[in-house]
Amino acid sequence: MEKRPNFLFLFSDQHRGDWMPYDKEIKRKLGVEDLELKMPNIRSLMDHGTAFTKAVSPAPLCAPARACLAAGKRYKNCRVYSNNTNYDAGLETFYGKLKDHGYYVSGVGKFDLNKADLEWGNGYHPLLQQIGFSDAADSEGKMDTVWAALKDHPGPYGRMLKVRGWLDRHVEDMIHRGGNTYPTPLPDELYADNWITRESLEMIEGLPRERPWFLQVNFSGPHDPWDITESMKNAVSDRSFPDAPGCSFCGDNQKVRQNYAAMIENIDRCIGEILEAVKTRGDWENTIVVYGSDHGEMMGDHNLYGKSKPEQGSVHIPLVIDASRFGGKRAVCNETPVELQDLAATFLDYAGLPVEESLESLSLKPVLNGTEPYVRKYGISELINPDPKGLIKSFGTITDGEYKLIMKVGEPERLYNLSTDPFEMHDLAASRPEEVKRLKLAFGQRGEKLDPAIELYVKSFHVRG
Repeated sequence: MEKRPNFLFLFSDQHRGDWMPYDKEIKRKLGVEDLELKMPNIRSLMDHGTAFTKAVSPAPLCAPARACLAAGKRYKNCRVYSNNTNYDAGLETFYGKLKDHGYYVSGVGKFDLNKADLEWGNGYHPLLQQIGFSDAADSEGKMDTVWAALKDHPGPYGRMLKVRGWLDRHVEDMIHRGGNTYPTPLPDELYADNWITRESLEMIEGLPRERPWFLQVNFSGPHDPWDITESMKNAVSDRSFPDAPGCSFCGDNQKVRQNYAAMIENIDRCIGEILEAVKTRGDWENTIVVYGSDHGEMMGDHNLYGKSKPEQGSVHIPLVIDASRFGGKRAVCNETPVELQDLAATFLDYAGLPVEESLESLSLKPVLNGTEPYVRKYGISELINPDPKGLIKSFGTITDGEYKLIMKVGEPERLYNLSTDPFEMHDLAASRPEEVKRLKLAFGQRGEKLDPAIELYVKSFHVRG
């Protein structure tokens, strides 16, 4: 039997898909030809593997996107429709399938699968055990660190800060930070992503040698707020970045973009440490490495910040897979609109396990090996009433990689040609009705059987009025 690969999955939070160290031609296509980022480690993964330059988040919101990934399902079948719902332990995961077939499944950092409860236990939460993890060191995201601490129930990261005497000061800073870009008072060693990296290095040391392993490292950045350490600030303070398109009242957007770049570059540095640990351990030649993110960040585009939006800044994600040691082609840029949850089928396929025939999660192995093209024609992203207060409207988007249709409740449909208009500045819906019709039809005929839970969720909002 062919030796099964290990999987190292490096997963960031809120990294938009165009802010990557792409070649100039790809950056030109994405409208960011003047963007210069220092990301040598992710760039190395790109040089040795495939970068999916038009990858899509199935749902641009933390908990739903991560649920889609775990279940290998699109949004309407993931059973987590907002950040107010925990993952349903009864819904099978690729983690569980890997574990059932001999893999040691582990993870570190912000999973957000138990987000609604603000509960992480000692890091190896019962939910993670139920869905297939052999070991885990779950921790809270940036603002969840604050909310949990204010309830006098800090998570693993907050408890570490408390032991070190920094929790109160950190909470005070984050509460009053808002959109400010001044440095955090935290020293480098206590910064969340640096701490997560140390946790991952410890976990790598303890991984078994007698069977294959899967390790997911969940960074908390580059999610807002724009908190970075003094040294991170110094690394970007004299650099400029492309301005936000369509931004008329964004304040000092350039400083926000400096801090965002600093967070991404720091994650790249952390990734370098993790990759080196895998190599030192002697597992490099038997490991597939993946880098991705749950969703993007608007960062001032169209006067918007955050995620939960149908625009590209929110739904476009980075995705890089280095499978070169298992037949994967090198230095490939693939422009098909693959979806985040395709990773579920991809991991299973490389592990030699059966992959369900479904358009919801497609294995990328044939694409990576250059043996077959990607068979799904469209990338879909959507959210339904993700905010109980009604501040975020339901929407659906569909793209074939060139044209993209946005359908938002209470608003006219919008159509964009991403090849010529990557920042969606010119609505073509009125002049290209045939494209609107084609994409709208494809959105309604996408093939998956819907989970009854989605109907109950939608009805619950009608009842609330």
